[in-house]
Amino acid sequence: MGCKVMASTSTIIAGLVAGLLPLAGAAEPCKRLLVLMHPGPVTDALQAAAKPYTEKTGIEIALVTVPYGGQWHEAIAAEFATRGAGGIDLLFWDSQMAPEFASQRNIVPLHDRLAKSTKIKRADFDERYLRFYSEYPEGSGQLWALPINLDTLCLMYRKDLFENPAEQAAFKKKYGYELKVPDTYQQVRDIAEFFTRPQQGLYGWAQMAGREYDFASSAANCFLWSYGGELWNPQTKEVRGYLDAPASADGIKMYLKMFEYGPPGCTNWGWNEVNQAFQLGRVAMIQQWYFFCQMNTDPKVSAVADRVSFANLPGAHGRDGRFRREYSLGGQGLGISRYSKQIEEAWRFLEWFYTFEPQWEFARLAPSARRDVLEDPRWLQQRPWYPAFSVALRNVNDYWVAPEYMSLLAIWQDELGAMITRHKTVEQGLVDAAQRQEALLAAKGYHIQRTANPGGIPDLVVTPVGRTQVYQKGD
Repeated sequence: MGCKVMASTSTIIAGLVAGLLPLAGAAEPCKRLLVLMHPGPVTDALQAAAKPYTEKTGIEIALVTVPYGGQWHEAIAAEFATRGAGGIDLLFWDSQMAPEFASQRNIVPLHDRLAKSTKIKRADFDERYLRFYSEYPEGSGQLWALPINLDTLCLMYRKDLFENPAEQAAFKKKYGYELKVPDTYQQVRDIAEFFTRPQQGLYGWAQMAGREYDFASSAANCFLWSYGGELWNPQTKEVRGYLDAPASADGIKMYLKMFEYGPPGCTNWGWNEVNQAFQLGRVAMIQQWYFFCQMNTDPKVSAVADRVSFANLPGAHGRDGRFRREYSLGGQGLGISRYSKQIEEAWRFLEWFYTFEPQWEFARLAPSARRDVLEDPRWLQQRPWYPAFSVALRNVNDYWVAPEYMSLLAIWQDELGAMITRHKTVEQGLVDAAQRQEALLAAKGYHIQRTANPGGIPDLVVTPVGRTQVYQKGD
């Protein structure tokens, strides 16, 4: 029989954020592991998958959930700043947070443990996901977490609108091509314009734009990268010439254009407002995290649950004539606090949790990072969006893999906000963001190596991707 956590979740969260000691003497004298994470399908999946471990060992896997966003990072940072005052053993953190926590030695390195383990091995995981969610510094092979929530942005759309013969005929008459799942942002713009009918309470598109945490930037980056832009050159640490390049401006301009086809007030929406508009049937298409597919197909919360379909996001033809599909990486890794008093027990749980059977159970509700789970044809049948998701991560790009991630993000969010509200032009906002971020990096001791940027197409320098022809999801 597992032990019970006596302190309430809200009390624990408040204590974590405030840097208090909420768990001192709060639990019955029995073994348990406390996990800090954000609520959602992954929380449910972990709870379901961990039940056999508790039954076998008597060790409770107790969850503390903090809402996703700035408060979540605050809670993790507070736990580390107080050297484990909250008693947390295991933590979820965004992939981009790992450099901050690893560089400060607040988390336990896992690469040597994984190499010595007789239960799991590095080859069990897709190496891309270890790189995205676990590795720092880049290319070092050093791992600080194991992937637990694979995620990226996708396209959710109303299939009843797209498959309606009258709508199809009207669209083809107006635009000269078939109404179908879009391959390019140019097609997205046409389809969104076509379905924007304020008099009917229907709009064509919704996307994140909120200033909290990474809401606007995660959405905007998909456009920026797909048009051939870049946030920086991770090798030379240059931001100027990359973020403020013409290709980057093209992508941000299309991102801003899409607000014309959204409901009133959409220029400040986060993921919750985007979901609500879609669930109420007010929007034909949304750009949203795969994480929310389950919610948007739940008839208990969505009026259009039976009319939703899924696809990977489109791409764009850049100034160099090449076509790209690039999406923002989402999701988290699961790691061990250096201040846990049960580090070995926490590692034993991870060794068990990442074996095939627990991961198969976990993958019923959330994608696993194990190869043998993701490559099992039965897994694709678990959820209607899994076939698209199974190839989506082939097209992901990431933020800055640096300890200064949160500071760089705050600047990017600030400048995007100025562009969204039209307080700055796209060109001025990008120049200001690049200058501010380079100043931050220089102040932190980075050597910025200035190089040539041929043609103003940074993607050709940093990540040479793209093809001459439009290609499908993950092809």
